[in-house]
Amino acid sequence: MAASRSLPQFTGAVLAGGRSRRMGTDKAFIEVEGRRLIDCALDALADASQRLIVGGSDPRLANAAGSAGSEHVADRWPGEGPLGAVATALGLAHHPVTVILPCDLPAITAEDVAVLVQAVGQTPPVSAAVFTDQRRHYLPLAVNTHAAALAERLFESGQRAVASLLDEVTVVDVPAPPSAVVDLDSPEDL
Repeated sequence: MAASRSLPQFTGAVLAGGRSRRMGTDKAFIEVEGRRLIDCALDALADASQRLIVGGSDPRLANAAGSAGSEHVADRWPGEGPLGAVATALGLAHHPVTVILPCDLPAITAEDVAVLVQAVGQTPPVSAAVFTDQRRHYLPLAVNTHAAALAERLFESGQRAVASLLDEVTVVDVPAPPSAVVDLDSPEDL
C-alpha cells in the first residue's frame, strides 16, 4: 500500500471483537450506504503499511482481511475490553506509530487518520493523539508503538479501558472532524 501523503510508515488496526450487545448484531458487517463498517475502517487505513483486524472469531473477518490485503489476528484477551485489543495490536505492530480504529465509524477517512499520525510524530517518544470535541474520544487513537509493554502491563493490572493508557502517556488532543467520531452503537444510531 503506497502512501498518498508524506506520512511515516504506520500500522493500522481495526478492533472488531466486541460483543455488539446494544446493536444486537456484529457491527463490523452492518452496511451503511452500501458499505460494511469493517470496510469503512479498512479504507480509512489505506495508507498504513501494515493493516490488522484484531478480534472476533467470525470467519467473515478473515475473509474481509484477506480481500483487503490485511491480516486477521485473535485478540489475546477476547471479551475483556478494548485495552486488551489495543495491547494486542501494539504487540503485533511493525512500525513506530499504530492507528487503532473501532469498527463502527462509518465516515472516518484516510485524511482523518493522517491527522492523527502527524500529531503523534510531533510529540515525545511515548505519546498518543486522539480526537476531541466537547469530550475526548479514546478511539480512534494514534499511539507510539513503544507503548505496547505499558498497555499490556496496565491490562494485566486489571485495567480494561483505553483511558488508562492515555493517563500514562503524553496525549495530543486534535480537534475532531464531526464525521470522524460518529459511531454506531445501537439500531437507533442507524
